Amino acid sequence: MPAPLKPGDQILLAAPARFVLADQVLKARETIERAGFVAVVPPSLEARDGQFGGTDAQRAELLNEGFRDPSIRAIWVMRGGYGCARVLPLLNSESFQSDPTWIIGFSDVTALHAWSDCQGVGSMHAPVANAIDSTLPEHTALLWKRLMEGGSPDGTPVVGGNLSVLYSLLGTPYFPHVEGCWILLEDLDEYLYHIDRMLLAFKLAGVFDRMHGLLMGTFSDLHDNTPASGQSVDNPFGRTVRQMVEEHVPSAKPVHWDLPVGHGQLNKPIILGADLGPASRWK
Repeated sequence: MPAPLKPGDQILLAAPARFVLADQVLKARETIERAGFVAVVPPSLEARDGQFGGTDAQRAELLNEGFRDPSIRAIWVMRGGYGCARVLPLLNSESFQSDPTWIIGFSDVTALHAWSDCQGVGSMHAPVANAIDSTLPEHTALLWKRLMEGGSPDGTPVVGGNLSVLYSLLGTPYFPHVEGCWILLEDLDEYLYHIDRMLLAFKLAGVFDRMHGLLMGTFSDLHDNTPASGQSVDNPFGRTVRQMVEEHVPSAKPVHWDLPVGHGQLNKPIILGADLGPASRWK
């Protein structure tokens, strides 16, 4: 586990996925400083290459600079979207493992969490900086509290995050180690049959056989093959997410539903790689 944060520690802002704007950076800096930490804003933070926050090499180097600098104790990703997986082959695992840094974020940041897990290091599944204003205040406060408490790798650890991102890593060297772990899943803006396809792939790959169980977060703004979702023909998929899980996950594996984790106001911070403790803490 990275060392627990202390008041006054430095937190680096990064944009390894979509680009960010000056006003977004200012808000993130103010949020960090209100929480009692020091915001570090690198010169390349507002770089742009298409929809990305700079080239793959620029975005990877920003993260690597944070890994190398012993004064940087956490890296808070500004926003998700798409792009984190593109930098994984360029990240410096030696610097990261020698003095682990907290990686904070969710959604597309799941790719960085998976990479961190492959290095044997825990990370924080929590709102990205741009989502703080739309996150339940008590969950925002809990983000800083849990970073200062740290986590224990003992017990049954949690891995995972966004289902679509995890699906994209299946079969690569960057898929997290799921053996004996809880797998956290959440997603946004997907067709129901896409959800089924991804869960089926996990089943066929033996992922569900190797895990301890599932922690199901929110699956919001889902679509179906119906006119309501812009389709010309009414051809509903005919299964809910719960029914898909029941079809694909072995009945002996525990599944906990309705964790307040995902794209929306509810996004309770969870330390990946750590044991969550009593189930009462999950809600």
